[in-house]
Amino acid sequence: MNNRLILVFLIIGAALTLLGAGTWLWRRYYRDDPTNTARRIFKNSAVTFGLRLFVRGLDTVILFLLVGALDPAALGAYNTAALLVAQYLATFTEFGLGVWLTREVARNPAVARQLFGVTLALRLCLIVAAAAPIAWLVIGIYNGLGALGLSEPLTTEGRWAIWILLFTLIPSAYSGAVTALYNAAERMEVPAAVEVLTALLSFLARIAVLALGWGVIGLAWAAVLVSSITALIFLGLQIRTFFAPTLSFDGPTIRKLIPQALPLMLNNLLSVIFFRFDLFIVRAFGGSNADLLVQQYVLPYQLLNIALVLPPAITFAVFPLLARRAGGARSELFSAQQRTLRLLLLIAFPLAMGMTLLADDLVWIFARRRFAEYLPSVTVLAVLAWFLPLSFTNGLLQYVLIAIERQTSITRAFVIGAIFNLTANLIAIPLAIRLGRPEDALLAAALITILSEVVLYAVFRPVLHQEGLQPNLLPLMWQPALASLAMAGIMLPALLWLPGWIGSLCAILIGPPVYGTALWLTGAIGTEEMALARRIVGRTS
Repeated sequence: MNNRLILVFLIIGAALTLLGAGTWLWRRYYRDDPTNTARRIFKNSAVTFGLRLFVRGLDTVILFLLVGALDPAALGAYNTAALLVAQYLATFTEFGLGVWLTREVARNPAVARQLFGVTLALRLCLIVAAAAPIAWLVIGIYNGLGALGLSEPLTTEGRWAIWILLFTLIPSAYSGAVTALYNAAERMEVPAAVEVLTALLSFLARIAVLALGWGVIGLAWAAVLVSSITALIFLGLQIRTFFAPTLSFDGPTIRKLIPQALPLMLNNLLSVIFFRFDLFIVRAFGGSNADLLVQQYVLPYQLLNIALVLPPAITFAVFPLLARRAGGARSELFSAQQRTLRLLLLIAFPLAMGMTLLADDLVWIFARRRFAEYLPSVTVLAVLAWFLPLSFTNGLLQYVLIAIERQTSITRAFVIGAIFNLTANLIAIPLAIRLGRPEDALLAAALITILSEVVLYAVFRPVLHQEGLQPNLLPLMWQPALASLAMAGIMLPALLWLPGWIGSLCAILIGPPVYGTALWLTGAIGTEEMALARRIVGRTS
């Protein structure tokens, strides 16, 4: 453990040096141009992506230490608690108010102070009224399933982790409200920078927990401490940049905004349900190995989170532009949509192919001496990686529909997708486990996740067609798909013919250049892309 910690701190020191140098160069040489939309969007997405990639790197290092240090079943119990609180309860109590506040303030900055106070008050009311009862209900359900012999009851540590993590919701609600103000002002780099600082604090706190041997309970209290410090940082930033925080229990305004924000909350909640509710089903029917199965299924998602840092950085950067163009000609909005989709797909396909080919290596790097316990994670990761292209696509299309105020259409799509996902998982997972094939249950859940993205897109498509925004996916997909196959054709022989880590390293080094060359040969990188690059750097043709 000591050698791993020394290596980790050396890596972090080098990363911080690079981050500091990059920040200095950015402040010295970057000059904003209000008339250059391409440069502004690039700044908002590239800076946010770079900082969040650094954050995800820290999380990945912690994951490396946690998977190697903690028993998989104990880690599975903590991940169940974290998913319940940080995903489901946080999504419900956030109530879609972040996106709603961003949209309204982007359109009319004069209402920022009033709407900030109202949305923050509503968030806090939801936390007080709903979070604890829902947590108590979930714990009771798992205890009931345990009494019936279908699963293990939640462990004592798992239950305590849920109750402790509830305390993160209040500071996180405030931080989310201030983040919405910065997003509306198209200053996404500020919350991203705070996210970096928060990640560093979280990194140090969790390292301390591991060093002291405090386990799952210590991890939960570390999350509470870090979220509280983050809220204090946002407090100082808000006072300096915008205005002092306020709470406004304005009944008429709250009653007016609830019908508008409710579809956004339902969209987010249903998205989480059809994206991660399979984990709760695995936990419910996993029998005596329920927590171990959960961790075997969670690890591939945690590895995919490295790739999933990208879509929010791009969509949040583009969203204010989409919101403004939604009031004008549909052709302008469609053009922005297609360009963004093209970029997302150019990135999604090689990521999916690379993670499929390197799944065995990725899981081994994190599991090491526990690799045998995580062996089912390899197949799950190789399959699950292919949800990325449609996930990137649906993530953007969702914000396009929000920009044109078609939230109810998104809600309908997520209801259909969630029903499909729940039904399919409730059939496949218990059946596979009852047949004594728990690994097949995890694989089925991964396949159902991909099919759920297909269902979601199938519901989005006719709505976008009505608005003149139907995405032309096939022309956008064939070039990155073909280039990814070319990349695989070079990487696979290296993995098969060269021994061990040498083959993996060679595959990683030769894959991206082959992909880029294939894109150029197929015409994916043409005059339009070069013109866009020139606009970003401030040069004309």
